[in-house]
Amino acid sequence: MPKSRHKYLGWRNVKGWTCIRCGACCKNYIIQLSPGEAMYYTIKYGPVAVKFQGKHYLLKKPDGSCIFLGYSQGKAVCMIYHDRPRVCRIYPFLITKEPLKGNGEDAEIVFRGKSLYLYVDAACPGVDTANNMKYLITPVLNVWRQFFLRKS
Repeated sequence: MPKSRHKYLGWRNVKGWTCIRCGACCKNYIIQLSPGEAMYYTIKYGPVAVKFQGKHYLLKKPDGSCIFLGYSQGKAVCMIYHDRPRVCRIYPFLITKEPLKGNGEDAEIVFRGKSLYLYVDAACPGVDTANNMKYLITPVLNVWRQFFLRKS
């Protein structure tokens, strides 16, 4: 269970996003891993994942933050940024094949001929700090396709 709740908005209700390196996502949420990711990170980094009720999660530090969260010059830094979990690669975005609630008009987007639903977590302090949403959609969908549509 996350320490904070996500506040998902359809992408049409958001101006944009930029990472402000506050680390809130690394402190406020539990990172669920695929079984393949859990095995990979355990082999590469040691005992950094745990299995609970049939699901795999990244361990937390005693202060509750992600085991890989570090700081440099007062800014949050992922110590395995280029190797980070797939959910971290697309946060604060969430892509679903069905709308989360209602009819999903504010979240619907057609990608490769299929309707998907793109949401942005308004709990992220970087949401609406930029006016760049139209430039983010395709890269986010491509990362999702690359990391979430493969078997893991």
